[in-house]
Amino acid sequence: MPLNSGTRKALRAWLEVRPEVESDTLLIGRDRIPLKPRGVQRRLDFYARRAGLEGVTPHVLRHTFGKNLVNAGRPLTEVAALLGHARLNTTGVYTQPGQDDLRRAVEAVDWEES
Repeated sequence: MPLNSGTRKALRAWLEVRPEVESDTLLIGRDRIPLKPRGVQRRLDFYARRAGLEGVTPHVLRHTFGKNLVNAGRPLTEVAALLGHARLNTTGVYTQPGQDDLRRAVEAVDWEES
């Protein structure tokens, strides 16, 4: 999967401080054993809460990535490929307006001019 320059930089920085392990797994626990998906989810939840964020999950991050790609005007075929979707109709959910989209739509109406 291609990564943007900011992500590559962050990964290089992490690899500089990550403890030495005999695994090429990116995310490891304090015991130096690769994290399982549930462990990743717990860590993400812990740090999100410390940052004052609620409801942050790997799925939410994935959905946000897809929605941001759509909002940036990337073709749905690219979004589908990056998300690993075999069918475009699976990716179509990312074209649905989110709360921010709906807020912008409402703000675009100048009620005093109408």
